[in-house]
Amino acid sequence: MSKKRKGQPVVTAASPVVNQPKSQPTPTRSQPTAPTQPTEILPIHKPFELIRFDKRLKWFMGIFVGLFVLLTLAKIHSMSLAMWNQLMPDGSNPRRGLISGEPRRIRMDDYAVGTPWILSQANKGFPTENLTIGGEKAPILVTPSKHFSELFKPDHWGFFILDVERGYAWMNNFRVMFALIGATLMLLLLTRNNFWLSVFGSAWLFLSSGTQSWMYIPTPMIAAMGLIFVAVVYLIYSQNTKQILVSSVALAWLLMNYALILYPPYQVPLGYVLAFLLLGYLLNNLDLKRMLGQWPIKVGGVALALVLTGAAFFAYYTDVKPSLDAIMNTVYPGKRSELGGTGFIANWFSEYFSWSISDSKFPSNWLNSCELSQYITFAPIIIPCAIISFTLKRKVDWVVLLLSVFVIIGYVWIEVGFPAWLAKLTLWNMSPTRRTQIPFGIGNVLLTIAYLYYLTTIPIRTHTLYTGIGVAAVLGFMIYAANLNVEDSAGFFKMSQLFLPIVFFTVVGSLLLFSWALPYRNLYFGGAMMLFLLPNLKINPVSKGMTPITEHQLYKTVQSIHEQEPAAKWAVFGGQYVAYMVTATGVDVLSGVKYTPPPPNYEST
Repeated sequence: MSKKRKGQPVVTAASPVVNQPKSQPTPTRSQPTAPTQPTEILPIHKPFELIRFDKRLKWFMGIFVGLFVLLTLAKIHSMSLAMWNQLMPDGSNPRRGLISGEPRRIRMDDYAVGTPWILSQANKGFPTENLTIGGEKAPILVTPSKHFSELFKPDHWGFFILDVERGYAWMNNFRVMFALIGATLMLLLLTRNNFWLSVFGSAWLFLSSGTQSWMYIPTPMIAAMGLIFVAVVYLIYSQNTKQILVSSVALAWLLMNYALILYPPYQVPLGYVLAFLLLGYLLNNLDLKRMLGQWPIKVGGVALALVLTGAAFFAYYTDVKPSLDAIMNTVYPGKRSELGGTGFIANWFSEYFSWSISDSKFPSNWLNSCELSQYITFAPIIIPCAIISFTLKRKVDWVVLLLSVFVIIGYVWIEVGFPAWLAKLTLWNMSPTRRTQIPFGIGNVLLTIAYLYYLTTIPIRTHTLYTGIGVAAVLGFMIYAANLNVEDSAGFFKMSQLFLPIVFFTVVGSLLLFSWALPYRNLYFGGAMMLFLLPNLKINPVSKGMTPITEHQLYKTVQSIHEQEPAAKWAVFGGQYVAYMVTATGVDVLSGVKYTPPPPNYEST
């Protein structure tokens, strides 16, 4: 047996030997090739997906539901009820019912009219008729009442399962939670589950002065619009039978919820926003195979939604028709018919400079801080950028395009007006221009979010020259906006005061240029807008309970008299706030503000 040489390979019978020439050393010098980078998958090329209910979204929704429960149980809300301590001092603590901030005198529709109506209803057991509020069945239209229509008013549910103070907190806190979740879910569909962009969009809508200054009045409509969008998309695109049926029932409920808000000045323009969003989404995601899949169940779902909505609305309308007729026969708002063209309270761009405005400090010709409150608009930057980008990229984002059309239509309605026949045909005649400002602003915010998402779907390369021209154009626009506000404000603003907002919004507006491949664009834009919007949280106070009314000496005195003479009718003379306070006690008040005209024989009943 021979010895094996160290290092020589062993050849076995199972390993045939193949004689090969000795390999020559291969040069190790690499060829000059371009560096390999991972291929970016643009969102538009990702597989179609409905809402992704991942852990992050569940946490988001859970946090807001939890806050809603905690704040409601603690009786915390943002109403300015503490204003009663100043309007009718009774020797008690002037900050009674106030946790932080200051009550807003301008919001008397809330603390002096709406809240006393609610307390009147609570003290009477939530009847469907209350002559103190108005004739016919006025409570059904404007306050909580024991009527089947409350099934479609979730912000009122707290009054029927909790005490009145917690029900009041439920009403205000639910509207906030409902709007934030509803808008976020809608935006998740529009942005293909871009979570942070969707959350930012819903926060922008909520924090805007158009929402905050009006004490969350737009929030129920924002919520209903967003969730109707979600229900329709699921009804059309889902392949799951259970989801289709749930969407059908939810759609019927949401349509009733939206209809029973009963405020056409907001509802009509927002209805157009919703229609354009849905049409844009369908065109962006046109997939006949998916849309027609499960079509018998989908057709049945649509029929179910229409039947449920029709039956509920017919029952409601039949019951409240006399009340609606009474309203329609009033000079305002019943006989109101608008043609538009009366302009903005301030101007389209006054919101850029809202840091200089408060309830007590604003241009005298701008009515008041609530009326001039709007939403930041970037449409003058976005619309031309989108048109140029659509042309260059040969790709249209239909949501961006159709929302741009809505903004243009809204602007024409506000500044120019429509012919009488067109105003009536389109129902815009039901929306006075100073009320159109709110849905117009909401459309502008949604346009910006849709455009930011669109920028993530197209390849962008920085072009220095075009970007420089774009920045100069944005700066020119901001200088124009500032000069317009100087001229409109009758000397309230000076150009020197507006330097900082000009610089700030020039930078923010420049982030929207499609010729600039900016990393973290949405992060910078969202951070800047939150910096601008967060101070709006100070607009409304943080309050607790209803003690400024329910523990007021006048309130308690009137209630004690009412217990002794429950059938007595009251006529209140003197200051209007005395009448409002007496209304809250639940007595029958002949005088005061009525939602619907009282019956002719009211005084003798």
